[in-house]
Amino acid sequence: MKGAGILLVVVSLVSCALFAQDAPVLKTGPRELEFGNLHWRLKSSLTPTAPGPNYFRGTEDAVWVDDWGLHLTIAEQQDKWWATEIFTRERVGYGTYTFTVETDIQQYDPNVVAGFFTWDTSPEEYNREIDIEFAAWGQKDGAKVQYVVQPYTDPSRIFVFKPELNGTATTHRIVWTKEGVSFSSYHGNVDPDQKESEALLIERWTYPSSPTPGRVRFRINFWLYQGNVPQKSAHMVITSFSFEPL
Repeated sequence: MKGAGILLVVVSLVSCALFAQDAPVLKTGPRELEFGNLHWRLKSSLTPTAPGPNYFRGTEDAVWVDDWGLHLTIAEQQDKWWATEIFTRERVGYGTYTFTVETDIQQYDPNVVAGFFTWDTSPEEYNREIDIEFAAWGQKDGAKVQYVVQPYTDPSRIFVFKPELNGTATTHRIVWTKEGVSFSSYHGNVDPDQKESEALLIERWTYPSSPTPGRVRFRINFWLYQGNVPQKSAHMVITSFSFEPL
């Protein structure tokens, strides 16, 4: 009986070892996506939170990456409207941020806001926030584009324009240096470093000073102004994103 007991223990240990080899590895921590050579974490909130306030979800049907690009949505589920937001795991800072968006911002509900920005959780220097935003802020005259080096309440730090779009794709760039911040937007999917891109320039603006890098990450969010219920859902695709540090 004693020998049988020992044999049973050995068989159990071998079985556990074999099962452990076949068992899936469980990932812990926030869900992440890879895009533009960066790792992006997804914001989730079951209670209303800033900006907005909004509910945020990071499920696979809300934010995903495919051959087209990185998708963010605003959609209704279980009688609530859910926004989306992602942020880089990596710290960023001084450098060049370039991204192409394929979406018709003029067809968005007036309460839809799309933001592309740096953010430091530390409150110094207005969270070191530098923005490009598409928004109508609840107005009926259609979405505008704005460049901001916060705080936006200082009129010298914000530049707003109404884009005359040629198609649904636009390319945008932020160049952040110690001396200042420059912004530019272009029609189509272009490389702003190429001379030919000048013919497709929509707008350009420079602010002659800038925050220090701190511990910023880059964020992209897609949300509802003041949490207002829209008339329809919304979908945004970022087809490319790059960050080149100085």
